[in-house]
Amino acid sequence: TTVPPSADGQRPESAASSKRRYSTVNGEPVQRQKRAKYTPNACKQCKKRKLKCIKNADEADCQRCLDDGAERAHMNRRGDTRLDGLTEDISRLQAQVSTLVQTLQGLTEGRSRLDSIASGHNHQQVSPAYSSNARTARQRSPVPMQPHFVGPTRSAFSLRIAESSLTRMGIGSNEAPPPSAPESPSGSPGPSSPEQGPEGLARYGPDPLLSFQTAEIVRLLDVFQEEVESVYPFIETSELASNVTQILDIVYGPQTDETSPKVRKARQKDLRIIKVAVATAIVVEAHGRNDASARLVDSVESEISVTSRADVDLKEVQINTMLSIFYFHCDEELLAWRLIGTAARAALEMGLHRKQSLIDNFPDVRHRNMAVRVFWCIYALDRRWSFGTSLSFALHDRDIDPELPEPANFQYLGCMVAYGRLCSRVWEAIPPFGSNCIPKDTVAYLDYMAQNWLASIPRELQLRHPRLGLAPKMQPRVLHRLRTLLYLRGNHIRTMVHRHYVLSTAAIESDIRGARNVVDIAMDSLQVLVHLKDSSDIYARQQSAFNYFLLSSLAVIFLAVCHAPATFADQCRDSFLAALELVKSFSRHGNASRRLWKSIRGLVPRVNSLGLRSNAPGGTDDARAREKQPETQDATQQDAGDVVEQQQPSEANGSADRQIWHDMWPPLDQEASPCPSNSIPDAFHMSVDLMSLFDSFGIPQDPGMPPGPFRQFEGMLPIGEADEISRRFQGLI
Repeated sequence: TTVPPSADGQRPESAASSKRRYSTVNGEPVQRQKRAKYTPNACKQCKKRKLKCIKNADEADCQRCLDDGAERAHMNRRGDTRLDGLTEDISRLQAQVSTLVQTLQGLTEGRSRLDSIASGHNHQQVSPAYSSNARTARQRSPVPMQPHFVGPTRSAFSLRIAESSLTRMGIGSNEAPPPSAPESPSGSPGPSSPEQGPEGLARYGPDPLLSFQTAEIVRLLDVFQEEVESVYPFIETSELASNVTQILDIVYGPQTDETSPKVRKARQKDLRIIKVAVATAIVVEAHGRNDASARLVDSVESEISVTSRADVDLKEVQINTMLSIFYFHCDEELLAWRLIGTAARAALEMGLHRKQSLIDNFPDVRHRNMAVRVFWCIYALDRRWSFGTSLSFALHDRDIDPELPEPANFQYLGCMVAYGRLCSRVWEAIPPFGSNCIPKDTVAYLDYMAQNWLASIPRELQLRHPRLGLAPKMQPRVLHRLRTLLYLRGNHIRTMVHRHYVLSTAAIESDIRGARNVVDIAMDSLQVLVHLKDSSDIYARQQSAFNYFLLSSLAVIFLAVCHAPATFADQCRDSFLAALELVKSFSRHGNASRRLWKSIRGLVPRVNSLGLRSNAPGGTDDARAREKQPETQDATQQDAGDVVEQQQPSEANGSADRQIWHDMWPPLDQEASPCPSNSIPDAFHMSVDLMSLFDSFGIPQDPGMPPGPFRQFEGMLPIGEADEISRRFQGLI
């Protein structure tokens, strides 16, 4: 129905409409405020109930829905659909990138395997140790490091004394001899190896083990087992070889999600052990460090430096022990000493030196036995490297539990444990600075212990001495090496006990029997070494291990001939010649001959200055004939004058001597590596000079005749300095 108009002709409005449109404040009409719009992102419940979402500025949930207990669900804004589409596109792109990365890894792996297979066919599967990179790396390797501290058992200690004495005597060489000690750290750095540093590592690809076939890795592990583990059984190489495929999965492809982190971590450490074992085997076969071995070890050391702050475990100790042995075979005895010290301190941290902590930390019997073997191998190596570097032990006998179990079923290692204890006693008995003698009762006691140790060696490890004709022509190679090592160690420790008898003429005269005894021991060791070289390739493959005994024996003979030529010259000549032939046979490998010559080369030019060198093939006999002729006091004085005169040779003779010196040894700026191609000692010149040196000291003196020039010159020295020229050889023992 229609509302009738009012009296003034207008339709009346309803009360509600009028109330909705107008309100009065103080009699004035005011328009009512409109209702706010719903929140564009309102939740569904509020939308349905046509209510406004109540949300604070720092909250994402609707307070009304929270109070009512309703489930919050926001409506999508108009731009959300586009964002969802972009998110899906990004997800698809990420999946495509992951697929491309996996495909690229597969292609790289396949190409590496194809290259290794092709290389194997082209070169008849020759080991990387014998590639053309072998000699290149050897040329680029730095000179072996030496400790800056010069201890009494090192050759540099005696060399410094001898050089100081010769300088005070006014005798100098025409060419300055190479320094007997390492240069100052502030000096100019030597040429760095190309494989060192992150840049060098990046050049060789992701992992150096990719260049080896699995069969080649297994073969090199067998070499390591024969050459190293047979002597120091601190790892299970056979177990690594049986699991090499699973361990190498870390290199060949990413780990699956099914592999637990604990297993993955253990395999990574096994992979490092394999790398060092393979590198050591390569060094043994290639007679030195090369590119392949350097890359493997560099990759392991870079990983160890990152994880050095983590808790140590048995595998970490094993890795450091293996690195120590690796550097020893590379003729880096100082680095070997450092790393075995690191392994020893890690073993102490793990409590391997205490029986109770060993039982608590290794409840499994098998793992406990391995821990025992690891500890005692470190103990034996610690003694060996300390004697070689004249630096202190890392493990002391007083810290080791007397009830600590010793390795069972490993006879050689058991002998080495007893030998290590004997070395500790001899180390304590070595004369301190300023003294050169040991009390006779101490000498008798230590020699008695050394002979008892030799007698305690099991029968199957006893050496069949070649002097008696008992050495079999054919015997197992490993057994032959173990027998020889034990016998030489016994001789060496006895040499350390008796060596003071040949340190001076007075010492020889005071106890000629003791001097003859130590010379006989040295000659016996040389005979065993010569037989080892003639009967097998053991010496050739492990020159660093046997050079130690060779140098010690040669030093004793030098000292004896120097101080008592009439007594020992003829007796020692054959042994010296045999040892010299042994050195010449290895001169091309740059190990035994270089170490021997480097130890005594500084003496040769100074002996030449004394005029004691034979200048012709018959020079030695002529000198002996002249020595037997009667001489007057005037002739004696003339000889002394000749000595002083020959200290200033003519320019022609000086040039000839310098040329011979350069032929035998390279200039210092070229000596950037242990064995550069142009610095291999000439075997003929080296043998002539060594024999001339031997003859110079070995000219017999007729008791009824006046002393020769050397004796006269010796008389010119103050008391206590007469024998210092010979002390150059003391550190070789």
